[in-house]
Amino acid sequence: MSMTNYYGDYGVAEAGALRRRQRSSLANQAAAFQGQKRGKRRLEDISRVYSEGYQPLASSFGQRGLGGPSVKSGIRRSGLSRYAEKFQRDLGAETQNIQDDLNNIAMQEADQQAELEDYIAQLRLQKAQQIMATAASLQQYASY
Repeated sequence: MSMTNYYGDYGVAEAGALRRRQRSSLANQAAAFQGQKRGKRRLEDISRVYSEGYQPLASSFGQRGLGGPSVKSGIRRSGLSRYAEKFQRDLGAETQNIQDDLNNIAMQEADQQAELEDYIAQLRLQKAQQIMATAASLQQYASY
């Protein structure tokens, strides 16, 4: 609906609701963008921590005689395997957190849009009822 077609207070109320919804939508988009940036930084931090921690872990097995070119240590293999699994779990958990945040924002956006549409429908119903009431009151003067 064009915002220039005001019908009394109904048009003004509708235009105000549309403006508020637009501002809310922009805020939701900004929150989603910032959330993605924060999530990307957290993923990079996890990757950096695990990358930096791998070499000391691997060399600690060598210092205990559990690693080297000719040593096939099950302890070393299982330790490094657990380290890699924990790394993948942490990355997966953080990725899920990011997706959950984005899903919450999308759900909030959808709820706000539904509220706007409901409010506008109520305004239009009120307007139609007011027109009907005015027409009915004018009908009594038709015989004059």
